[in-house]
Amino acid sequence: MVGGTSSVSDFFAHLLGLLRVEALAPRHQPVFAAARLGQPAFARHDGLESVLAALEDVREATYPERESLTRALVAECQAASSSAWPATLASAYSPMLRRLRHRLRSTAVPKEDLDQLVLATFLSVARSFPLPRWHNWTAVRLRQQTAREVFRYLRKEHAEHHDTYSPEQLAAWVPDAPRTNPVESPRRPSIRRSFVRRDAVLVQLARATLPRSDVDVLMATVVRREKLRAYATRLVEGDTTEVERTYQRLKRQRTRLMQRLRTQSADTTAQPSSGC
Repeated sequence: MVGGTSSVSDFFAHLLGLLRVEALAPRHQPVFAAARLGQPAFARHDGLESVLAALEDVREATYPERESLTRALVAECQAASSSAWPATLASAYSPMLRRLRHRLRSTAVPKEDLDQLVLATFLSVARSFPLPRWHNWTAVRLRQQTAREVFRYLRKEHAEHHDTYSPEQLAAWVPDAPRTNPVESPRRPSIRRSFVRRDAVLVQLARATLPRSDVDVLMATVVRREKLRAYATRLVEGDTTEVERTYQRLKRQRTRLMQRLRTQSADTTAQPSSGC
C-alpha cells in the first residue's frame, strides 16, 4: 500500500498547481491568440484563464460550451507543441485526475511514480484521442480511457511482481495439456501462480469430464489468459468472417463451460496434487 490520502493529495495537488501556473503564464498569450483564430470555441475568451473559468462552471446549462472547449484543447494538444495546451487541459480536469489518483494503491509502483502515471496517461490519451470518430461525451471518454490505461498498467506491473509458474511447472499440474508456443508477452513469459491456484480445480474437472476441444479452450483462455478473440484468430488463421463466427461460437461455449465447471467445483474438495 502507498501512503494515506493526505500525502497523496498534498503532492499531487502541488503538481496540478504547477501545471495551472504554467497554463496561465503570460508568455502563452500569443499562442492562445493565434489558436483563437482557428478555434470557434475560444472566440468569446480573451485568454486561457477565461477558458479555465468556463470549464470549472459545472452547471448543466454550460455543458455544450465545456464540451466545445475540451475538444478545442484536445485538438491544440494534438496539433501544437506549446506546453500551454496540455497544462490547461490537465488543470481543467484536475478534479477528475485527483479522484483517479486517490483510488490508486500499489505495492509494485512507488507512490511518486503514481502521480506521474496519472498525468502522463491522461495527456497521452488526450494526444491520441480520435476527435473525428467521437463527436460527443469527450470528457467522459477522456476519464474512462485514462482510468482504463492506468489500471491496465498497474495490473501489468503487479502481475510481474507475483510469483509465477514456469511452463514446466504448469505441465506438472496438467500433464496432458497441449504444448504450445507462449502467448504471453516477452515480459510475462510464464503463468501467474495465483491463476493456477484459483483455476486448478476447474482444470482437473475439465480434464475428467470434458472433450479435448473444451479443455483446450479452458487452458488457452482461463489458465494461460489468452484473449478469446486472439485464440479464435489463431485457430482460423486469416479469414475475418470465419474468425468472427468462431469467436462467437467459442464465447457461448466458454460461458456454458465455466458455468458448468464452477457448479461442479462448488461440490468438490479436490486440491492440486503438489503444493505452492
